Amino acid sequence: MNLKSPTTRILAGLVILALLVTLCSYYASEYENHRDYPSYRAILSDYPEGQVVQVYGKVVRNYPCGYEIQQIYQDQLVSMQILTSSPVAVGDRVDLLGVLGPDNTVSNVQKIFINELWKYYFIIGRSFLVLIFMIFIFHRYWQFDREKFVFRRR
Repeated sequence: MNLKSPTTRILAGLVILALLVTLCSYYASEYENHRDYPSYRAILSDYPEGQVVQVYGKVVRNYPCGYEIQQIYQDQLVSMQILTSSPVAVGDRVDLLGVLGPDNTVSNVQKIFINELWKYYFIIGRSFLVLIFMIFIFHRYWQFDREKFVFRRR
């Protein structure tokens, strides 16, 4: 394919973008079907009590014997009571594997990943600073040629 003219470059870019959107939408629609453990989709549809499930969300309350997490899944707010002794703070993000009990409780936690709130904000801030730095470096060494619709080295 000859990509010398701006029209063919724009057309090729649109074809690649359409292919990327198609692949992303396929992944989003099939992701839940290929998980190792059931998650919110199975909990809301058929409630597999007694099975190991994977739940995730933001900690909203601490209790003496655990905590409560909330997650918005397909425009529905889901609250889960987690019965464990792992220390968490309100605002932390938690991803865990545990046995689903009655009334949206998860006990016998097998694996737990806690992303503390300050670490989450640190990652966002660090990524923003790197993005600004990379834009500066890119702009310093490259320029956009509007007539030919390409980036050229300065």
